Order: sequence, then C-alpha cells, then structure tokens
Amino acid sequence: MIDIRGLAERVGLKKTIKKLSPAVRRLRRWRNSMGGLKANRADIDLLYRLLYDAVHDLDRSLPITKTQTETAFASQWEHLPKGRFLLSDPVFRDNITDIITNEELLLKPEWFKDKRVLDAGCGNGRWAFGLAKLGVNLTAVDVNSVAIEEAKRAQEDINITKRFKVSSLEDINQNLSGEKFDLVWSWGVVHHCHSFNRSLENLCDLVCDGGVLFLYLYGRESLAMDEDVALFKERLRYNSLSSAKEKMAFLTKKARGKMDQIHVVHDIYAPLINRRLDFEYVEGFLRKRGFGVIERTKDHPEIWIRAVKAESDEAIAPYKLPYPQSPFWFER
Repeated sequence: MIDIRGLAERVGLKKTIKKLSPAVRRLRRWRNSMGGLKANRADIDLLYRLLYDAVHDLDRSLPITKTQTETAFASQWEHLPKGRFLLSDPVFRDNITDIITNEELLLKPEWFKDKRVLDAGCGNGRWAFGLAKLGVNLTAVDVNSVAIEEAKRAQEDINITKRFKVSSLEDINQNLSGEKFDLVWSWGVVHHCHSFNRSLENLCDLVCDGGVLFLYLYGRESLAMDEDVALFKERLRYNSLSSAKEKMAFLTKKARGKMDQIHVVHDIYAPLINRRLDFEYVEGFLRKRGFGVIERTKDHPEIWIRAVKAESDEAIAPYKLPYPQSPFWFER
C-alpha cells in the first residue's frame, strides 16, 4: 500500500496530510474488510462442504433432509407428472421395452417372461410399465403414495400379475418379508435414500440366488466435487423460495423455458439428497454380498450396473445382448 504520509512529506505537501488522512484511514479499513470478507467466504464455503457431507453421508442423511427429499418427490409426481422420458413422452413410451432390453439391462426380451421382478422406487411407473409389457410378474414399490397411484393407472390395461406397495427402501424388507426376486430393478433411486447403505443392502437381500440386480446411480466421475457443492448451494437456494410460483420460475429458467424439461430439472434441484457414487465403492459393496459378476452396461461417467448373484453369469449368458453405443436413448 502507498505511504501517503511519507510521500506528502517528501514532495513538500505537509499541509495536505490532514486532508488526506481520513481518506487513508478509509482505504485501510477497506483493505482490512476485504481480507475479512475473503476469510468469511472461506468459512462459509467450509460450512457448505460440511453440510454437504452430512446430507450425503452414505449411512444416514440428516433427518430433515429425508423428509424434504420425500416431500420433493411427492410434489413432483403430483404436480409434474409429464415430461421428457416419461410415459407422456410418446417416443419414450413407444420404445420403452427396447430401451430396457437393448440399452439398460442388455438381456433379450424372452428372458423377462414370468420373471419375478421388483421395481424398487417405481415413481409414477414408467419402468414398471415397460417391465409389465415384457410379461413379468411385477411388484412395484415407492415411498410416495401419490407415485404408487400413478403407477397403478399406468398398468391398468396390461394383463399380468402385479401388485403395488408403499414403502421406503430402508423398510422394504419388512414389507416384502421372506420374498426373493429374479430381478430387482432400481433406476435413479438409491442415491436419494435416507440411508444409501441400508437401502442397497436391502435390495441385495431381495435378489434370489442366480438373480440380477440392476441399478442406475449418479456417478462421482460425472461431476467434480467443487461443482457438486456449488450445485448443492443452488438446491438450498431453490428450497428457500417461499412460494410455488417462485419455484416454478426458478425451474423454468434452469430449463431455458423448455416445459418438457421441467421434470428433469426438478430432479436436479428439488431433492436435497443427491449422492454421487464411486463405481469401485458400489462394486466392492456388491461383491461382499454375493454378486460375482458385476458389469457397467454403458461406457458413461454415470453408473449403470448389472450384477448377478452367483459366481458366474451362466443363468443369463444365453440371453445377453451387446453393449449399446452412444448416443444412448437419453442423448438422442
């Protein structure tokens, strides 16, 4: 910083010192306040990171975020039931069985016939609809009763054995006591649960010997941690809005005015629990629980996993399909 007093004395401007002194004091205060502001910002960023870690703890999120996340999805299924990649999207609806067989699970359609299938976290029934069309014996579960009612309506015209239950994934074993499934399907759900580890443990227990677990999870490699924390701040900002009108304006702006994208944008900003997982962690978790063959079904930074509860994939080998190539269904 310039020594105003010394400079003034050297150039013979002693009489101006008193006039300049208040300005110098203000400049010094400004300099000190800027240093304090930077320190405050660092402290605030640290608090955001600590809160982010508490919300996304793998064993147990904060109780308040559990309630908030479940409420966010209940509101989504009630007020935003339509959009891209939902059953209201004719292209998605018409191609749903092809998407499930050729791009998601990578098993031929004939494998699904009469299989005992659990859709764990069915939402308003888009995947349950496709699985039902493949002829499975369907059980659909969701924590939200609104979602379950929508899922029921989606399957009304499909003549298969089916049932629907309201349950969290943390409590699903109590609601399906002693049952086993040939396929446990959970697409984009477990990373939102109050306890990731407990929910995934329960899903593992529900797969029969030789059966298949299929998961879609947000991948850590698809978003750097600093970007993820910044996104978490945006979620807090969205959830601090006091009216439905303000929230819709926020989502509309993020969707750039594309109303068919509002549902997807809501997924990003409304639920506070949005974990991103390392594949290695999930792979190790599954191996400890008897899954001997674990594969990512897409070359993508997000995580699609097909895991067989056996030492080999002999049971599904005759039905396996080749890996899909980009662009995938959600990119087209």
